[in-house]
Amino acid sequence: MDIICSRCLEPWDVLHVLHEEPEKFKMTGCLILECPCCEENLKYQNEELSDVEKEKIKERCEAVRTVCELLGDDIDGAASYLLSFGLI
Repeated sequence: MDIICSRCLEPWDVLHVLHEEPEKFKMTGCLILECPCCEENLKYQNEELSDVEKEKIKERCEAVRTVCELLGDDIDGAASYLLSFGLI
């Protein structure tokens, strides 16, 4: 199951985040604040996107943030919720 970075929207396998390379992720509970892809993958800074598309991406980032903040440390619950609502 995947969890998604709230900054760049990159999906990550929960087991990878928790056990393989946890030192590469800045997290609070199940909320990924920063991941290894953030610097090169900030989708909402893409010059080719329209302002409407950039706003939709920012809203999606905020939705991911909200879900993960509400679920606290329940990373499996957050991954399931994000998948169920099409945020991944």
